[in-house]
Amino acid sequence: MTNRTAADAASDWMTAKNMETEANRLRLEAEAELIKFLGAKTEGAESHQIGPYKATITGKLNRKIDWDAFHKMDIPAQLAPVKYKPELDNKGLKYIESNEPEVFKRFCTAMTIEPAKTSVTVIRTEA
Repeated sequence: MTNRTAADAASDWMTAKNMETEANRLRLEAEAELIKFLGAKTEGAESHQIGPYKATITGKLNRKIDWDAFHKMDIPAQLAPVKYKPELDNKGLKYIESNEPEVFKRFCTAMTIEPAKTSVTVIRTEA
């Protein structure tokens, strides 16, 4: 049996979180240094053998579309490089759960609900 307390666990969490933050900072510095030494493509991957290590540097571009401008264009649907992805509207789901129980009950037959990872945050409130 252990004599550990919630305060011990909170202290351990804070220590681990600080170590994680520092490790992340160090990794990002090393990544920037590798990019400085080896370069990076604007888009695409390039691998480099560095002694016993293989480093792969992948350049990426984030592309976004102005949907209002897109909808005003006259591009045939079969040529438009866009996808329409159905997405669950949680606000709408909560509305029908509260206001339309029969619709909600039917909708639930097409839905899977699983618990997500429980979030934990610890802050130090006193010195």
